[in-house]
Amino acid sequence: MTDAREYLINERVREILNWVIASFTVTGRPVGSRAVARHSREQLSPATVRNIMADLEEMGYLQQPHASAGRVPTDKAYRFYVDYLLERKDLSLQDQAIVERDLRLDDNAEHLMVRASQVLSRVSKNVGIVVSPPISRVALEHIHFTKLADKRILVILVSRSGIVQNRIIHCTEEIGQNELDQAARYITDHFKDRTLSEIRSRILKMIQHERAIYDTFMQQVITLSTKAFSETGGVPDAEVYLDGASNLINTPEFSDISRMKLLFETIEQKSRLADLLSRCIEGDTQEVRITIGAENALPGIEDCTLITSRYAVDGKTHGSLGILGPTRMEYARAISLVDYVARMFGRVLETGTKS
Repeated sequence: MTDAREYLINERVREILNWVIASFTVTGRPVGSRAVARHSREQLSPATVRNIMADLEEMGYLQQPHASAGRVPTDKAYRFYVDYLLERKDLSLQDQAIVERDLRLDDNAEHLMVRASQVLSRVSKNVGIVVSPPISRVALEHIHFTKLADKRILVILVSRSGIVQNRIIHCTEEIGQNELDQAARYITDHFKDRTLSEIRSRILKMIQHERAIYDTFMQQVITLSTKAFSETGGVPDAEVYLDGASNLINTPEFSDISRMKLLFETIEQKSRLADLLSRCIEGDTQEVRITIGAENALPGIEDCTLITSRYAVDGKTHGSLGILGPTRMEYARAISLVDYVARMFGRVLETGTKS
């Protein structure tokens, strides 16, 4: 047996692997050598095709689910296909129209994120996922404090892009609603358009000079700001919007109840999904990332492909989105869909921040 890389340079071998993947993607059934031979451009004999497919199986690109069955692609085959055989194409005009219709400008960024996850799911027939930007990364539009009982205060943070986050903080002494309103106006006036991580840095500098501040109002501002912008506010740093899990129920890959149960348990762990998507889009490139099968570092989705991209506002990474589905998927369309939705979604959010 020759080296796998050298062997896969052969155009005949590539054609056979490509056709097996294409056929299996459409039918979901193992592919036999006779079917491949009938469709080969070189009119290869079934025996020749059978030998090549046996070589590909030995190298880990194909596997035979049953002794009498044809062969199916492995994760390794899909990785080679995505990296070397796949012809990228633009999203169809019909699909573009669906995306543009659904991602209309909305005053509520959370509504937009829900709709983005829905359109990803509907067009791909897989699971659509949108992860909001980490709260530390969003720019402040305004803040509001509401007095509650037992020295508790409701904090409402509104970002420039319309994302709203609520948290409850506890103070050691009572602060009246008038004082809370004044503090909110001061914080909004002085910290508007700054990210929460930038605000935290400014507050730390203010705390360093706190001993020199005898003004009660400023001490209240520092106290409220410190608690409101702390990184442990009791709420998740990023929200996950997910749609279309039911799309996977009828797929052959998840006909086994135990596998389906494990998959759904994983999907329900939204914080772990958010971490996974964040790792997939590390860096500031707009490039779509594809992780296949065991490359996904979460139990339950080892039989899935995750296609992700960042979405950006003003050229800066804002959050991530993608689709999750069986490794047997129409990769060209799925990749172009994720890329198009990410770019369109970022533009809509950017328009919202400037309106």
